[in-house]
Amino acid sequence: MQMVDINLLKEHPRNKEFFDDIQGERWQEFVESIKTSGIIVPLIITQDYIVISGNQRLKAAKEIGLKEVPCEVRTYEDKDGLSKEDWMLKDLIETNLRQRGIGNLNPMKLARCILELERIYGIKKGNNQYLGSGSATVAEASPRISQKDLAEVVGLKERQLRGIKKLNDLIPELQSLVEQGKLSSSAGEQLAYLEPEQQKELFNILGETIAELKRSEIESLRKQMEEYRKQYIDMQNKITALEKQKKEAEEIKKELEKKIAEIKPEIIEKEPDDYQELKSTLKTIKEQSEQLTKRLNELEQEKNRLDELRRKALEEKRQALEEKARAEAEIKNIKYELEQLKQQYGIEAKKQCELADKLIEEIKKVIATATGILELMDIEKLPDYKYNDFSTTLIIFIDKLEKLYQSAEQKAKSGKVVFFKRKED
Repeated sequence: MQMVDINLLKEHPRNKEFFDDIQGERWQEFVESIKTSGIIVPLIITQDYIVISGNQRLKAAKEIGLKEVPCEVRTYEDKDGLSKEDWMLKDLIETNLRQRGIGNLNPMKLARCILELERIYGIKKGNNQYLGSGSATVAEASPRISQKDLAEVVGLKERQLRGIKKLNDLIPELQSLVEQGKLSSSAGEQLAYLEPEQQKELFNILGETIAELKRSEIESLRKQMEEYRKQYIDMQNKITALEKQKKEAEEIKKELEKKIAEIKPEIIEKEPDDYQELKSTLKTIKEQSEQLTKRLNELEQEKNRLDELRRKALEEKRQALEEKARAEAEIKNIKYELEQLKQQYGIEAKKQCELADKLIEEIKKVIATATGILELMDIEKLPDYKYNDFSTTLIIFIDKLEKLYQSAEQKAKSGKVVFFKRKED
């Protein structure tokens, strides 16, 4: 291990193709851990200062202003049937998969990792057939493992690996939705079983609303489209066969017309039956050709009708998804507004209850003071009429305060919102 100037270190050019940067709260926690404990696990770099493992640690180090980071330098070269670049790529993918954990990975990028590792290991169709990346020598010398072995390397069950890998069969537009987290990997897997032209048609009609479909809905839609495809192919095969028959009938018709045209009048007189037979055959061939043309037109119309029904069904599905999305957005807005109102009035009620409590305490103090005045008043020194007036006024005042106290206390206990305004003297 050695300390290396961070300005010398470079991200692997394909790193972002396979791995996302850590984001949000997880990133802040990661940076904080680097600040507190430093970089515990050294970065793995090439002799050319390309980072194989530790791009996030390098990014964090730059953010907090470190000048150097601990690194393990590995020498990469062409060997054992693999190029230097493939050895680097193999280590880049495998070390990051181990360190990040499958649960923290973007499913679309994980699918690319699997596909790339299969290429490097020469795995074909999940068995022990191997693909060479260049020559027969390379194929023979490549590390030989099965798809089951690769699943263990990646940290998945073999069935899961096949499902994730299937995402590579999605068209670019749908891959992008999976990568952005708009389309689930399970839904994407179902769509990946469709032919590329079917995926393209679905995306062109449904757009990004396709991400609103549940896995079960996509599975049902896929079965419907596969059934349509079978019907379409069957109909197209019938049309092709009829077109072939029509072509043969047209050729026979031309030959008969040519023969009839070449027959001389004297031959017709000598062999009228043969001539009439040729004409009758020509008439039959013409009728067959017309029937074939009629049937072809009917099949074309049926094919167009089937295509129109399919497109209409998809269009209705798109409209339903858009309506559902609008309704869900409206519900979400209503819930948000209700929550805001709830918080707003909850805070206001709490404030008013606090004011009520304070007022109660103030009233208690005034009552206690007034009562004390009444009890301590030197009655003997006051004329009777003044004493009676003062004591009556004070008792009435105390009674009003006590009623106000009881009212405020009751409202405070019930949690009702009460607005108190200070009266000017």
